Amino acid sequence: MIKLKLFKQKVEWYDIKTKAKKMLRSLLYTYFIQEFISSFIFCYMWFVFLSSKKKFINSQQFLNVTNSSKPLIVCCWHNRLMIMPFVANHANKNYKFMALASSHGDGQFVGRVMAKFGFHNIYGSSKNGRKASRGIDMHSLREIIRGLKNNKGLAITPDGPRGPNQKINSEVINIAKLSKAMIIPASATCSRSIKFNSWDKFKMPLPFSKICFYFGDLIIVDNNITKEDEVRLRKELEEKLNDAQEKSQKFNNVE
Repeated sequence: MIKLKLFKQKVEWYDIKTKAKKMLRSLLYTYFIQEFISSFIFCYMWFVFLSSKKKFINSQQFLNVTNSSKPLIVCCWHNRLMIMPFVANHANKNYKFMALASSHGDGQFVGRVMAKFGFHNIYGSSKNGRKASRGIDMHSLREIIRGLKNNKGLAITPDGPRGPNQKINSEVINIAKLSKAMIIPASATCSRSIKFNSWDKFKMPLPFSKICFYFGDLIIVDNNITKEDEVRLRKELEEKLNDAQEKSQKFNNVE
């Protein structure tokens, strides 16, 4: 009898916690709360950037493409996402960037912040009852291809939004193939940051740091590539992204 009462109490407590979590999530996803939080994050990112010393390494190819207004896909790993929007500020001022954001609540936070940086957001939608985080739906894919063919850039984290960490799991090679866009791997390292115990080991940069942006070599994707070529290019991109991350740490004297 006592065990039954304890079991009922645990179930009731679990129900209370579940309902509280749902209420908190619903509150966080309201327009005004999202706008307030995204504005705070945007201001914080600028504070970090302006209070820090910056250097851009091996960025000439990136500048050449944006100055010539050619389609470009800029890739970085998800754990460096918070500082990477400033890469767009390093490009030609007339060059426009798109960003792919997940349609769920967390993705909308990211989308709002990116929009404040001047990015055009493309939100994924449900696909066969599954969220677009499991793959880019056709509507979003068409919008991305159309934007790239109109000589815009695309910023994408090919291991996001749910991982696995630092593994290519998106349609980035296929997008480059269909749009004839070039791919450039990039990364950024902040000398002072907080590392979270998340799936991607996310790093939140801190003010008064040294920030190093590093750009890898361009990857050209032919529109006649085979499935074997796609596998090879995904591996090549993965290696170059890891190399860009290591180089950004090396040039910034950060392990």
